[in-house]
Amino acid sequence: MAKKSTTGVMTRLLLIYLVVTVLYTLLRNPIGEAMNYVLGGLVTNLHVPLFITILLLSVITGAYSSLLLNRFVDQEKVKESQAVMKDFQKEYREAQIAGDKGKLKKLEPRREEVMALSMDVQSQTMKPMPYILVISLPIFGWMSYIMYSSTLSSYVATTINMPYFGQLAYTQGVILGMPVWLIWYLLCSLVFTQVIRKTLGM
Repeated sequence: MAKKSTTGVMTRLLLIYLVVTVLYTLLRNPIGEAMNYVLGGLVTNLHVPLFITILLLSVITGAYSSLLLNRFVDQEKVKESQAVMKDFQKEYREAQIAGDKGKLKKLEPRREEVMALSMDVQSQTMKPMPYILVISLPIFGWMSYIMYSSTLSSYVATTINMPYFGQLAYTQGVILGMPVWLIWYLLCSLVFTQVIRKTLGM
């Protein structure tokens, strides 16, 4: 039963990922152009530097997604499940290191249960995903659109000084081919999302 449940959840997650990826690829430019009417003024009228614009948008998306997760997901249940998984992983790892085949065999049924529990936690966190994508994808689409606009340099600086890398264009690929603007967005999002979730007790 646990294997069937785990497989079902993984299949659903994979399908959702594939659908979102395909739709985003097809609609990225139209979405970016439409959102430019809403957000474009930050750059063209207010001349907000790109690194600040990206930071502000990462805070907005991080706060929005955190509030939704806090609203739709039972945080106590998630914490309890994570504690169970952590304890089991520690026990299973110790048995592996000790080479205790008897204990590993006894832990195998629990291992399947813990795997199913892990997938259930992931399934829980996926519940608000459609609502998160409603605002995150348009904002992300706009950033992708504006960064490659031919008129961008007329309004704001299109380069940034990065530690160890020096001055780089926002569209220049640096780590695994990812452009500078995306790396900056991910760093800002990671930091502020963690701060927001700690504040919410998540």
